Amino acid sequence: MAAPAVKKPKTRKERKVIKSKRRGLAQEKRHRQSLKRRTANRATKSTIKTFLKKAVAASAEGAADAVALAQRAESLIDKAAKGSTMHPRAAARKKSRLAKAINKAKAAQAATA
Repeated sequence: MAAPAVKKPKTRKERKVIKSKRRGLAQEKRHRQSLKRRTANRATKSTIKTFLKKAVAASAEGAADAVALAQRAESLIDKAAKGSTMHPRAAARKKSRLAKAINKAKAAQAATA
C-alpha cells in the first residue's frame, strides 16, 4: 500500500506552523516567555526614545520642565540597563548623547540671548 501524499507547505506561515508543532512543551513555554519579554522590552525602549526626544526638544525651547524630563529619561535608561533590556554601554552612550544634545541646545540659547 502506498503512503499517503504529504502536503508540502507553500508559504512561510505554513512552514512556521509545522515547525511549532514539532516543539516540545518546554520549548513552547520558553517561546511564550520570550515573546512576553520581547513586548515588554520593546515598550521600554520606545518609552526611552520618547522621553529622550521630549527632553531634547524641551531644552531647545528653554522649557521649565527640561531638567525634569532629562532626569526621567536618564532614570529610564538606567533601569533598562540594570535589567537585560539594554546593554550597559549602550545605556551610557545614550545618556552621553542626551547630555551633549542638552548642552548644545543651552549653548545655542545663550548665544541668541
